Amino acid sequence: MPFKEPFELGPFSVDAEGGLSLIRRDVPGGFSVRWRGRAIHARLERSGDSGGHLHIQANLGRIPSTVSDPEARAECLTLLRGLRSALPEAWQVRLLPDHREQLQVYTVVVLPITVTNLVTELAAFVLDLEPWLDLIDQSGSGSLATIAGSPGAAPVRSGFRR
Repeated sequence: MPFKEPFELGPFSVDAEGGLSLIRRDVPGGFSVRWRGRAIHARLERSGDSGGHLHIQANLGRIPSTVSDPEARAECLTLLRGLRSALPEAWQVRLLPDHREQLQVYTVVVLPITVTNLVTELAAFVLDLEPWLDLIDQSGSGSLATIAGSPGAAPVRSGFRR
């Protein structure tokens, strides 16, 4: 069902075919989901006249402190080093100051992009992420995958945000 005229939806302009474009270059649009208990944030930014970048951040887990479990900490740090060298080249893992491990990926997209194509990009990412999450969850210590229930975990909001 085509729309009669373009309209604004949060930071987006929606065209007659349902394509999303960002209204302002300096205001990204984004949404968050949970996948296997982990927060995944997607943010769409305009990069040129007809292009954009889709930034995806996934919280993989939390490295335990030396005080709470020194063995699990050593195992998790070893796993993190191994992950960094084994992940696809465009994927970057970083250790945040609060000991959370965060995966960052970005891809180039053509704007306007439909919601279907936006969700397809995110679905493809989480499916590619599955074997890595299996590896993390089966690592033995289990500490790496505790982000979903840990204190200080970022809240997840559904829907688009400004």
